[in-house]
Amino acid sequence: MNNHVGTVGIVMPMYNARQTVLRAVQSVINQRYADWHLYLINDKSTDDSLDYVREHCQDARITILDNAVNMGAAETRNVGLRAAKEEIIAFLDSDDEWHADKLQQQVAAIAAGDDFVITEYHYKTAKADHDITYTKPYLQQENFVKKQYRICFSSVCFRRPPQGIFFQRKGHEDFLFLYELFSHYKQARLIQSILVNYYELGDSLSRNKNKAAKWHLELLRIIYKNNPLKIYYYYGWYMVNGVLFTLKHR
Repeated sequence: MNNHVGTVGIVMPMYNARQTVLRAVQSVINQRYADWHLYLINDKSTDDSLDYVREHCQDARITILDNAVNMGAAETRNVGLRAAKEEIIAFLDSDDEWHADKLQQQVAAIAAGDDFVITEYHYKTAKADHDITYTKPYLQQENFVKKQYRICFSSVCFRRPPQGIFFQRKGHEDFLFLYELFSHYKQARLIQSILVNYYELGDSLSRNKNKAAKWHLELLRIIYKNNPLKIYYYYGWYMVNGVLFTLKHR
């Protein structure tokens, strides 16, 4: 089987990431699947991250973009999506890293017919250090909305739908973006191997549980509009699975 699907466009937003960005970039350079192009977008960092990557990231497969103003993670990813011309897109946050065969395994799945591919991952905070796994090779949209498996965004690789998908500037914009991918493809192939190291920083907004819960409720209202039964049904699942995840991985 031919496992080559062409160049993979990789979108990496960066904001004040001097301490971690080279680790992330090096994990891309180390990929066994070498046909990639990295779009590294500086979101008006206030430290020397931009000069640092310009000095150290000399690979011809890396394009460094610089926002004129701070735009936030959602719009910065959109800058990368618009710059990328590739049909296959992957995301990597500037504080995470990939294992060397991550793209190779995802490209093989795409070549075999899957259009939306995620992986298991290693989850690390100051207090937690766990492998996040799933028991099935596919994650269905219903189970995604119920948060029965928490997707690491740095594990996402997909074929662009014809109409294109971009981020909306809302809290939990990652969830809404993934929901649109699930709406188009109905399921995600889940490679049952740990292929990403996900580092959750201590000051991450996602650590603010009250704010996260409010954002998620608002997204469910956007998705299900005038159906309060569905809104609170899935919000209940979100709360229960959030508690279970915290208890299991604290």
